[in-house]
Parts: sequence; structure tokens; C-alpha cells
Amino acid sequence: MHVSVALLLLILYLDNARAVQLYVDDEVDLRVYRREVLPSNIGNNTNFLMLRELKQGQLTLLPASYKRSLKAMRESDDAVCVANRIKTPERMQEFLFSLPVNIYLSRRLYQHASDEPLDKRVLNEYGEVKSLSHLFSHYRHALLVVAPTVSYGPFLDRQLEKVSNENKLFRDGSNYYDTMYHMFRKKRADFLLGFPAEIYRHQQQLPTQYRVYDIADAPKYVIGHWMCNNTLKSSEFLQLFDRHIRRVYQTRDFYDAHLKWLPETAQQKTKIYLDEVLGKLMSPAF
Repeated sequence: MHVSVALLLLILYLDNARAVQLYVDDEVDLRVYRREVLPSNIGNNTNFLMLRELKQGQLTLLPASYKRSLKAMRESDDAVCVANRIKTPERMQEFLFSLPVNIYLSRRLYQHASDEPLDKRVLNEYGEVKSLSHLFSHYRHALLVVAPTVSYGPFLDRQLEKVSNENKLFRDGSNYYDTMYHMFRKKRADFLLGFPAEIYRHQQQLPTQYRVYDIADAPKYVIGHWMCNNTLKSSEFLQLFDRHIRRVYQTRDFYDAHLKWLPETAQQKTKIYLDEVLGKLMSPAF
């Protein structure tokens, strides 16, 4: 009996060692991936589709902050991954990336509707914010809520570097998307760089009026990937992952996982960008 128990424990240990570790920093996402609740946004819906493709035992879900995830990715020889990460030159030097998993309309600058509209001197002829540094050189005491360990994409990351820390209200840890939004909604900050899809989700739950501005020359959309540590196990897993996701691309579910969480005004734009990105990925030359 004792031998059987020891053997079972050894098998479970070996299975867990072979499994890819997916670190999840959002409690709602974790519950979706565990099939305890239904998907609730683009990110957890598209990732749920991928988790559904993988065989049971291929993946272990671990709740953890992004900081802890990075520590594990840098120290572990096992395959360790996080979802919904933007490719940046710095990250690509250190980590491996999957094919695109989801597409978001780029972040926009949100302002409380109760505040005065932005001074025309910080806007270009199209009503876009000229740059974040230009904005905060004019609004010297204003606050922008940000997550310090999150990439906003190469374009906005470069802009944020030029904004003084005195103009930033930092929020990190788990569930930072929701926490940053609620800090902004409660007017602890003057501005938020938010994804339209995320703002729409919150407004469905509690309607709130905001003023919104595009950032001049910002990319029209950003792409989320799975990011894994640079190990042989991760490389082998990502090859398998990419084979699966190429099949998912061709399903109606993949489009629905994006469009049903968006207002009608954003659905057509997102579909055009999806067609553009997937057309390139599915071409014979890729």
C-alpha cells in the first residue's frame, strides 16, 4: 500500500514537472481558466479558447503577481509562461513569444467628463494629444495612474519614460487593470491610459461619463501573446501552442471572443485589424 502511494506521488510529481506553468495575475481570469465562471473579456475569452485546446495535464495554473512571474521565468528551468503580453525589444531579448492570441484597439487617454476639456495647446489639428510629455508640461500637477511593471507597447512606453514620476500614480500587483480603473473612477487620478474594451466592460457594470482622446501617431492596435522563459521546454511548448492557435484562428469562436466584448463602434475596426493580422499569419509565405 505504501509503495503504491509513493508511486502515485512520484507520477503526479513527474506530470507536474512536465506541465507548463501558466502564472495568472488576475483572479477573474484564473476562475475563467479553471472553468468556474464564464469568460468576461477579450483577454480571458481568447486564452480560454487556447486552454480548451490543450490536453489536461499539459498546463498548471498558478496565481501570482507579474513580478513573481518574472522571477520564476528567470530562475526556473521548467516552462513558465504568462498570457496577454506585448512584444517589446527588451522582452524579446530575454523571453520567447507565441503567435498572436488577441488584438486590442490601442489605449486611449481618458479624462473625467466633469473636468475642463484639454487645452487646445496640447492637441494637434485632429484633436489628438500631441504627446504625453507635452500634456504634462502643460498640466504640471495632474496625475496619470500607471502600472510600473506593465508594458504599454513600445510607442507609449517611450512616451511614459519622458513623463515625470511626480505625474504618475503607481499601481501594481494582482488585478491591476481593475484596480487602476477604480482608482481613476474615484478621481484619485486625472487621467487613465485605457483599452476601449476594458473601459466599455466597466461602463456596462456602472455607467460613468469620460472624455477620451487619441494619442497622436500611436499604433491603431496592440497584439497580446503568451510570453515564456527561454528554455528548451518552453520552445517545444510554444511550437505545440502555435499549431493549436492556427486552427483556432479559423473558427468563428475566435472572432466572437473579440467582438462580443466591444461596443458596435469598435467591432468593425477590430474585425478589420483581425483580418489584417491573421491574413499575414495564414499566408503561405509566413
